Amino acid sequence: MLVVLESIVLGFPGLSQTIPSSTITISSLFISLVGFVASIIVFKYGTQLSSVAGDAYNAFKNYEELAVLVFLIAALYISYITSRTLVTASGIFTGLPWAYPMIFVIIGLVSTVKVVINTIHTIEG
Repeated sequence: MLVVLESIVLGFPGLSQTIPSSTITISSLFISLVGFVASIIVFKYGTQLSSVAGDAYNAFKNYEELAVLVFLIAALYISYITSRTLVTASGIFTGLPWAYPMIFVIIGLVSTVKVVINTIHTIEG
């Protein structure tokens, strides 16, 4: 869905123009908003799907938090990819180009470590 919307938006005439008194284009702003909504949908329904699968299958109950992590990482990836053009165009991280990807890496690593520790404690009893 995101790829289709992105290709449609980029095809509209005039959307590649910048917003007045800014370096941000209208299309990058729209793509970032669509990506933000898509990442919220992936995370919300992914966690619900993991919960339902844990309730349906007792063997999956121990790995429910791990499935939530997979959907969190997917939502983070969608947010990272879609907001990258907006952040690059705004020039926020011009002096530190490594800082923007590092923010997403830290969020993913902290979540992963937390889930792995909780899963180990759950499996051990």
